[in-house]
Amino acid sequence: MKALYVTAVVTYSGKTAFALGIGLKLQEMGRKVGYLKPISTQPFMLGGKLVDEDAEFVGRTLGLELPIESLAPIILDEAKIDSVLSGAPAEDYLALVKAAYTKAAEGRDVLILEGGASMREGYLIGLNAMSIAQTLNLPTLGVVRFRSTLMLVDDALALKARMGDHLLGIVVNSVPDEQIEAVRGKVSAFLESKGVKVYGALPSDPRLMSISVAELINVLEAKKLTPEVGDDGLIETLSVGAMSVESATQHFRRLQRKAVITGGDRADIQAAALETSTTALVLTGNLQPSATILKHAESRGVAVLLVPYNTLEAIERVEKVFGKTRLAHPEKLARFRESLDVNLNWARLFADLGI
Repeated sequence: MKALYVTAVVTYSGKTAFALGIGLKLQEMGRKVGYLKPISTQPFMLGGKLVDEDAEFVGRTLGLELPIESLAPIILDEAKIDSVLSGAPAEDYLALVKAAYTKAAEGRDVLILEGGASMREGYLIGLNAMSIAQTLNLPTLGVVRFRSTLMLVDDALALKARMGDHLLGIVVNSVPDEQIEAVRGKVSAFLESKGVKVYGALPSDPRLMSISVAELINVLEAKKLTPEVGDDGLIETLSVGAMSVESATQHFRRLQRKAVITGGDRADIQAAALETSTTALVLTGNLQPSATILKHAESRGVAVLLVPYNTLEAIERVEKVFGKTRLAHPEKLARFRESLDVNLNWARLFADLGI
């Protein structure tokens, strides 16, 4: 049985997406794939159980039969964190991880393990990314999100310094179009000369960073006023309608597939948004729009969402979910898998894994 540990330096790097994408590729090749996320800091209630949201999605997508709680055996919620900080008798977290690893690996050709949200996670309970890789002797793939050329190089070299010989190499995610040639050329060559293999670089794709109307409704606890409009529309950008209608119109024309957040009493802004590429109107303050606006929105296929928050509160809530590659939307998952096939050197990665 082969294992691969997928980790990242910083949050929202696309780690879950890569773990899932690799798993699906291996299944496509006829391999039996398992999945495990040893430590989670993303508690999520599902059916009365505390689970990890990403682990639940990956397990479901890969068709795994293990109970959800087996896929993420240690979930650091507020109660557990407080218990540790208060000096309660420590659980044997390492034993829990080893037992979960053994169970997840049963009958599998490849087991994919997903690290925490960043390289910092796990120190509280003595199980950081490095200790897990060392204890279980895991070949590791680092996902590095492009922030700048300097940060990319430093992040990659920091991964190498921390993970040592356990690091197989890295993949670079979300590279702007104007930087992709340099990343694939001189930057990768430099990293390779320093002993860091680069298996590929994926260009930035706004569609993959988008959120669906359904996700927006959930985040904002919104009431949808356009029942004829579906919840699967994708939102790539946000815009706040707190300006003159003339300025707003010019601004809206530059943004595609957007959500416009504005007051329910700003009919002028709402009308301007509906004349451009808009997926959703978010109306704040529980202020109902006019019947004319609702009728126009439904005719344009634009979801109109009513929220109790003021504009600033709504923006803060939405910004927390933007920037994360969520692949629950079928179109996004298909798009990401296509990008992997084009931009990731599967042959080199699998050869290094011994697959």
